[in-house]
Amino acid sequence: MKLSQEAVSEYNQIHSYDNDHVVIRPQHQNRLETVESNFILTRNQLIADWPVKEIVNITAGQLAELKKLDPEVILFATGSGLCIELHKIANEFMQSQIGVEFMDLGAACRTFNLLVSEQRKVLLAVSFDAL
Repeated sequence: MKLSQEAVSEYNQIHSYDNDHVVIRPQHQNRLETVESNFILTRNQLIADWPVKEIVNITAGQLAELKKLDPEVILFATGSGLCIELHKIANEFMQSQIGVEFMDLGAACRTFNLLVSEQRKVLLAVSFDAL
């Protein structure tokens, strides 16, 4: 599904998505970049090949790496359904005053673009293995 118009932006934007990829317009670029591996996206950074396969199995070290990126809000694209492990992850971030949402890929992409346009420090974590 296509989300954004053709325009150069001062921040990373999600242009479109499907079940097995996300198309990103990198900040200050006219080109589009298709990402087909698990990734992290912030306003100004793309971390491709994120090693997390299942978000419910994220390690303490991987949580710490996300915190180092200094987000206000973290959006995890997890597919549908919540479980106790996801609540534990949310509690870990909330103790650090970081908001956390778990949602399907489409909702996460739309929310990322909205929060970025509001100048929020948002981080999108996508694991295609979890979708």
